[in-house]
Formats: sequence, C-alpha cells, structure tokens
Amino acid sequence: MTVLRPQLRGLVSKLALFYVLLSLPTLIVVQSAILLYEFHRFMDGLAAGSLDRSAEHGAAELAAQWPHLRGADGTDRAALQIWLDAWALRLQQPRGGLTPDQSYVLLELADVPLAAAILAPDGQELARSRGDRHWTPELPRPDETASAAASGATAVALPGSESPYVIRRAVAPLRTASGELLGLLFVELRVPVPWRRLLFDSSFESPTVFGFLIVFGLASSIFLAAWVTRRLNHIARAATAWSRGDFSDRIGDRSRDELGGLSALLDRMALDLRGLLRSRAQLATLAERQRLARDLHDTVKQKAFALNLQLATARRVLADAPGADRLEQAQRLSQQIQQELAQILDEMRASDTELPLAERVRTRANEWAHTSGMLLGFDLEDVPPLAAPLEESLLRIVDEALSNVLRHSGATRVDLVLRREAERVRLAISDNGRGTPDEPVLGMGLRNMRERAQGLPGGRFDIDVPADHGTRVTVSFLAAEIPIP
Repeated sequence: MTVLRPQLRGLVSKLALFYVLLSLPTLIVVQSAILLYEFHRFMDGLAAGSLDRSAEHGAAELAAQWPHLRGADGTDRAALQIWLDAWALRLQQPRGGLTPDQSYVLLELADVPLAAAILAPDGQELARSRGDRHWTPELPRPDETASAAASGATAVALPGSESPYVIRRAVAPLRTASGELLGLLFVELRVPVPWRRLLFDSSFESPTVFGFLIVFGLASSIFLAAWVTRRLNHIARAATAWSRGDFSDRIGDRSRDELGGLSALLDRMALDLRGLLRSRAQLATLAERQRLARDLHDTVKQKAFALNLQLATARRVLADAPGADRLEQAQRLSQQIQQELAQILDEMRASDTELPLAERVRTRANEWAHTSGMLLGFDLEDVPPLAAPLEESLLRIVDEALSNVLRHSGATRVDLVLRREAERVRLAISDNGRGTPDEPVLGMGLRNMRERAQGLPGGRFDIDVPADHGTRVTVSFLAAEIPIP
C-alpha cells in the first residue's frame, strides 16, 4: 500500500495542474474570440457613421445650450468643460452609447477611448475633455476646420489610423437656428487593436484570471484527494489483499458513477476468483487422492493379497508341522491388512460432496444421460461456493427437472447452463421437447422445485417455453448473499 500512495498523490497533482493548464488557454481563447467578435461589430458600426452621427447630435445639443453654458459675457469655459466631460462619458456607455449595444467593447479595449474638444470658429480651443494624460488628441488643422464650417450642420470625418491603434476623428459645426456658426465640436476615438490589448494591455484582468486558476486548482486538488483518491486507495488496498490470496477484503463502493461500477466489477471478480481457486484446490486435492488410491490399489493391495495366498498355501503344506499356528496368525494379520487397506482406499476415493458445484451438476447430468440416452449440452462456469444445504437444493432441482424431461417432454437434447451474471447466479435446464401449456399445472415436482428455489438467498423460479419450443426451467439467486462455508 505504501508503494501506491505516492502514485495517487501524483495523480492529484497532475490532474490539478492539468485543470490549471487547460483553464488558462481556454479563458484566453474564449476571451479573444468574444473580444474579436465584439470589435468587428463595433467597427461595422463606425463604418456605418456612428461617430459622425454622435458628433452631429452632440453639436445640436451643445448649440441649444450654448447661451447658458457660455454665460452672459460669453467667457465661461468651466461650464463647457463640464458638459464636454459628461458628453464623452455618455458616448462610452455600454448601452445607448457611441454604437448602440456594442459600446461596452470600448471599456474592454481602452481605459479612456474618447477625447473631445470644443473649438472656436477660428479653430482655437475653448474646452477639452479630461482624458488620458499620455494621450494628446490631434486637433483639426485650419483647412479641416474650414471644411467643417462650410458643411452646414453635417459632421465631417477626418483622417484616422488603423494600427497599432484604431483612430477615428470627426468634427461637427455648432450653429444657431438662424445658421450662425458658434464653434466646432471635435471628437477622436482611439482604441488598440484586439491583439495588442490581449498581449500588452490585459493587466487589469490578470489578477482575476490567476486568482480564479489558483482557487480552482486548489479546490480540484482537495476534491480529488478527499474523494477520488480515497476511493482509489480502497481499490488499491483490496487489490493488495487479493494479491496475497485474501479475498475477504471488499472495496464496497456503492456509488453509481464509473468508479463505483469498476469497484462493483472488481468485487465480483474477487468473489469469482475465490470460488475458482477453491474449486481448483479441491480438484487438485481430489486428483492427488485418486492417484494415491490407484497406486496403493495396484501395488500394496495386490502384494498383500499375494502374501495372503502364500501364507494359505504354507498352512496347507505344513498343517501338522510344529509352528503351524504361527502361520495362521500371520494369515490373519495379512487379512486385516487387506481389510484396512480397502477401507483407506474407499475413503480416498472422491466423494460427490467434495466436488465443486459445477462438477457435481455435470456428474449428475452425465449419469442421467447414460440412463436416458439423451444428448447433453453444458455451459457450466465455476461459481462462488455455497453452503452444503444450498448446493443440495440446487442438485435436487436439477434431478427433478431432468426427471420431468424424461417423463413428459419427449425431448432428444437437454442443455444445462450455470453462470454468474452480475450479482446473481443463474441455473437453467432447457430441452427441445414439446413444451408446456401457457399456464402449466404445478404438480408435486414443480412445487418442490419452486419451494427449494425460493429458499435460496433472493431465489427465483421460472418455467417458460422459448421461441424454438421446448421447456426451460430457470433458478436464480443472489451470489452476494451466499453464506460462505
């Protein structure tokens, strides 16, 4: 058992490491696939003009609030700054932002994805949104502001970039209801391409990912150590006992999963092995006794018989000679030796009760076949040993079933099956005769067989007519509940 423990602990470590190594690339692959899908949908929205429309709507809103934001003297820049920051935040909302239903990708790709500015008609900066201090947006050039001022109320898309950052720029004029130009609203979108974000800028997710993997790995190790390896230890302990020839140890795992099924199969295998080894040992012992009996019969017994004849002849020849009474005593001793040797040989001959059940069934059926002249078919397996009364009940059932075949069936062949099937042992006697009625009348013989079968542990008795005619008598019982002698 000590040899197996390091291997089982190694299994825990390997499986926990496997979970961690599998989880990390899985999370990366899933995250990458989702992010790429979201990014392409977001870019489709930009290509459809979502940034330009947002700039136009923002310009219209700002133009409507311009008198209140600029103040009476037209020099209040703080109010413009507050409005601009609020507007940039609204464009980054996950729902209803820059691109409806896809704007949340902005928060995944960049901490500050948008920058905005309010410009005077001559291009001078009036206010700028508070964004990333490492990022300075590229304000429109004079020719670009002139083009936007001449565009009416329509936003103008400015040149951008594709790599390593996706940059989109737009500027929209601020006009009163009468068409007077108040200024310009500029917005710039700057997000990294997804591969750059995944390779260089994913530090904000690393603690969560690695924390999850550590907790998952530890929990998996604890689970495997407390549940799986404990059950494997039970299997290893039982297997070690079986290797020493001790089949009394059982795994006893009642779970219905794969390990439970394997444990049940191994327990049944141990029971079958014990019965097989017991049968093999009995047959080997009986074979040795038979060999010794033959040797004694062919040598010692024959020589004792010859010695007795020689002594009888000597007595007749020396009937009146002195010391003839000594020959009579020697002859009596020789006769006693013969008698005792005959008793020993009788005791050494195999008794039917010492044979395994399968061999006893085979012997009974062969004796019956010599009398009836019918053909026999056997499919007899070694089964776990039974107590003597239970084996006798099964043999009585075999005798009665064979007797019924001879008396009533008109069959020419009988097949006997003795087999272990899962938790049960099944004995079946089938013939190819004329069969029985659908509801056979239970005579004394059938009632006796049923009562004997029901006396077995979990015993069942069935009699039916197979599709190819004939009759089949089946007895089954629980092997797990058989009392071991």
